[in-house]
Amino acid sequence: MESDSTLLARAARVLLDANFEPSVQPDLLEEIGLDLVPIDFAESPIPGTVRRDPKFTSLILVAYEYRCAMCGFDPQVDNVPVAIDAAHVRWWAAGGPDVLSNGVCLCSLHHKLFDRGVLGLDTDHLILVSDRFRGSSSFAQQMVWGLAGQSLRPPQPGREHVHFDHIAWHRKEVFRGDPRGSAV
Repeated sequence: MESDSTLLARAARVLLDANFEPSVQPDLLEEIGLDLVPIDFAESPIPGTVRRDPKFTSLILVAYEYRCAMCGFDPQVDNVPVAIDAAHVRWWAAGGPDVLSNGVCLCSLHHKLFDRGVLGLDTDHLILVSDRFRGSSSFAQQMVWGLAGQSLRPPQPGREHVHFDHIAWHRKEVFRGDPRGSAV
């Protein structure tokens, strides 16, 4: 029989995975003061849960050539990409499919800001920056505010761009506030 803490951890993990992208889960756990021990669902699957397609990450990273579609950052250590993620536009937890038209390659910073509603996209694949974002450093100016109105880097030629339906979902459900004007 499972201990109460293991059961709580399983329940919390199911709720988090069903409702939030992985990039925002640590922030939520910290806000509520819950420290979860990682659970390996491959060894202990929960009946009725749908798993993410393990090929999604590779599909997105290859399509965008392991480069952030917002800033162009393409970090590697010993020829291994680091701090670069495959981001769902329409969250997987909200029914977003694991397909190229619902994904974009982002560096860890822009992925987190995208999932927190600071960054978004418009129907022309231009980057939106929320007017709720605050940051006075030159880094914030360059890496966040400077993105406003810039074009999202497309995937390799012949690969599908982010679909408008997923962009519309993200704009309605995730993006916070109003978009700032384009960077000068």
